[in-house]
Amino acid sequence: MTTVHDILKALEDFAPVSLAESWDNVGLMTGDGSQPVRRVLCALDVTEAVVAEAAERGAELIVAHHPLIFTSAKSVTEGDATGRTLRRAIRSDISVICMHTNADCAQGGVNDALAAALGLQSVEPMGAGDNGLLGRVGDLTAPMQPAAFAAFVKQALGAGGARYTDGGREISRVAVGGGACGKLMDFALDKGAQAFVIGDCSYDLMQRAQSLGLTLVDAGHFPTEDPIAAVFAERIGAAFPEVETCVSAVHKDCIRFV
Repeated sequence: MTTVHDILKALEDFAPVSLAESWDNVGLMTGDGSQPVRRVLCALDVTEAVVAEAAERGAELIVAHHPLIFTSAKSVTEGDATGRTLRRAIRSDISVICMHTNADCAQGGVNDALAAALGLQSVEPMGAGDNGLLGRVGDLTAPMQPAAFAAFVKQALGAGGARYTDGGREISRVAVGGGACGKLMDFALDKGAQAFVIGDCSYDLMQRAQSLGLTLVDAGHFPTEDPIAAVFAERIGAAFPEVETCVSAVHKDCIRFV
């Protein structure tokens, strides 16, 4: 019988812990490594709704990207969302594995999935992060102007909207960094990118990007990273055909546009 430990090992073979940033928390967040697993639910985040869905589906394991426990937990109570989520997972005997920046850096991980969603060619690491493997850069199949490119990103990622700066240059080379990667724009420029696709960018970083002639597209944190949930499900399913895997049907982007 496949166990939580078996699946954790397979995921860490794909995205080794050594690839995680020094500040990160990855791996088994709660649960028993020896627990048998027949069903796995994959998601971007471990929320109360995702744990409830896992319980309804009879899943013994949740695999997600963002850490359920990120900073040191001083208490686990019903008084906050993390505490409620942990308590429900424990009561339901559901283990939780989170693969964060190690999955960002891994070959075939978050940023490769993002690059693939945008159809980039000749993709290579952008050179950022502790190990130089954070972010990706690649080429468009045909050049685009900034406004058309931003609209393309929105459509390709199924985002509710996209904010962008007009770098004033035709775009043929694109850097990507799933999530809040705006501070890595110098790595994108060093790789010859005319555009950088990220999520969660502050106004001052967008001003800086425009001053540098970089089209910075903020397509949102969820849309730029959500493709990894399907990657987790596909990899677990391929490694363990006897285990039923699926992507959460209830976890959606919490940001809405008017």
